[in-house]
Amino acid sequence: MKINGGVSTGNILSIAVTLMALAVLWGSNQVKLDYVESNIKDLRVIKADKDVIEVQLEGITSDISEIKQMIKEL
Repeated sequence: MKINGGVSTGNILSIAVTLMALAVLWGSNQVKLDYVESNIKDLRVIKADKDVIEVQLEGITSDISEIKQMIKEL
């Protein structure tokens, strides 16, 4: 069935379906980007925790060295 100007209902339907498909694609990509972003934030937290652990390990190591020195003096 043709509408005024030679545009058929099939063409309108095709355009509508294409626009809906693009909307779904955009939405799914947003979800994937949010997931990746949250994973990156988690990795930054893990790296920050690793840095804190390394600092604490250095402190513990220096404490052990001091204790060894005190024991040697006794």
